[in-house]
Order: sequence, then C-alpha cells, then structure tokens
Amino acid sequence: MRLRVRDLTSATVLTACSLALLLQAVLTADITTVEFRIIGVRTSLPQLGAAGALAMLTAFAVAHLAPTTWLAGTPTTSAPEPATGTLIRRGYLAAAVAGAVAAALYGLATGTSVGYDYSPYLKWTLGAALPLAACATVIAATAPRIPATDLPTWLERTRPAVVHAAIATVGIYLMRAALTISPPVDWTGMPGLIGSAGAALLGIATALTASRSRTIRTITAPGLAIGYAIVFTSNTSSALIVGYLFTLTWWGIQLTAHTLRLAFPTAGQALRHFIDKQTS
Repeated sequence: MRLRVRDLTSATVLTACSLALLLQAVLTADITTVEFRIIGVRTSLPQLGAAGALAMLTAFAVAHLAPTTWLAGTPTTSAPEPATGTLIRRGYLAAAVAGAVAAALYGLATGTSVGYDYSPYLKWTLGAALPLAACATVIAATAPRIPATDLPTWLERTRPAVVHAAIATVGIYLMRAALTISPPVDWTGMPGLIGSAGAALLGIATALTASRSRTIRTITAPGLAIGYAIVFTSNTSSALIVGYLFTLTWWGIQLTAHTLRLAFPTAGQALRHFIDKQTS
C-alpha cells in the first residue's frame, strides 16, 4: 500500500469545493425586503445540498487517510488486523458524525447569513449528506471484518474520486454564475455559453461518478455532457444538480455493497444458492 499525494490533498480539495458552492449560494442569494424586513430569499437549494454532500465526501477522504497511512508505513505486506480494523471503524464512524454535523452547520450558517428561516437550507444540506452518512456507518461496522489480504484493494476502491467532485463543483459554480451574472460571467459576458459549459462539466462528472467501468464512462460521459449543455436553463439547472446528488448517493451504496461482500463472502454465496434453489 502506497501513500500518494492525492491521499494527502484530497480532503483539502474537497473542503475547498464544498465551501465554494456554499459561499456562492449565499453570496448570490436574491433577498427580498419590505420596509427593512426580509420576506423572502431565493437561492439554489440543490447547490446547498451539493455543498453538504461534498462536506460528507470530505469526511470520507479523512477516514480513508488513517488506515492508508498505517498500511503504507508498515514494513510487511499487511498490517495487524486489530489495529487496522480499529482505525477503519473509528475513522468511518467519525466521518458519519462529523460529515453530518458539518452539513447541518452549512444549513444553519446559510439561514444566519441571509437572515431568514434556516429550515429549507438545513433540509437540503443535511438531506444530501445523510445517505452518505448511513453508508459510512455501515462501513464502520462491517469493514473491520474484511480479510487483511483484501484491505489494500478495498482501500484503493474507497478512495473518493476528488477529480470527479472538482469537475462537478466547477460545473455547478459556472451554472450558478451564468444564472446570477456573477463572477466570472460578469467579467467575460456570454452567460449562455458559460452556463452550458458548466452543465456539460456536471454531466461528465455525473457519468464518471456513476460507474467504474471505462467502457460505460466512455459512452455516457460525452452523451451526458452534450445533453446537459443542450437542456440547461434556469428551470432545469436544479434538476441537473439533483441528478448528481443521486449519483453521489449511488456511489456510496455501491461502496457499501462492495464492503459487505468482502466482509461476509459466505453470506453472498448462501444467498445465491438459496435463489438458485428457489428458481430451479
């Protein structure tokens, strides 16, 4: 097991992506006031949800770093299972709690910043993070049962795809900038072109996150990029972001299912045998 530069920088990059989406949603909020009293606020709720989901993904990156560092620093091919299992259990359980708390703080901070009821913001930031928190909790409970020989391969798969998340962040940021005529659109103009480019980037990130197969990625990424760029409008931008949030949740479910298969290999074999017996 090797400790790579991206392992050390992934949490920092994901934190920057999460905060960028949060700050843009807050700073570009359209606040309606009557006699100095705020009666309404319009901003991108799905974008706040994406910020909360990326905060949880940051927690995943931190949880992944502890056992990776342990195995990389061990002179033998595998570390003692109790020590590695403890790191995994504590790391992913802490990730579930810390990520959910960070997402909740995002919602509360948004309500405080715009001076309005925080309930809708909290629902989106926390709602987008909780499915991933549930996945982290299941991983914390089951991953320590994975055989020591399978841990390096499992850790390689659990590494969050930072590049995919960064592409999605840039895409969402550009879409919001195009709709609110904020930087960099107000510097360069061409909101339609920049918004469509952002939607295309979000489509690529969605395709890359949804599957690990190179063949499927090669087929779906160009199609989603073109499709997202064509359908991008102020009315469809939220749906495009929601699609990415569902894809992030699917990534967490796939990771959890893979962990369960490694932790309980005989259970899967017994289930397949039972199904074959019932269908025969």
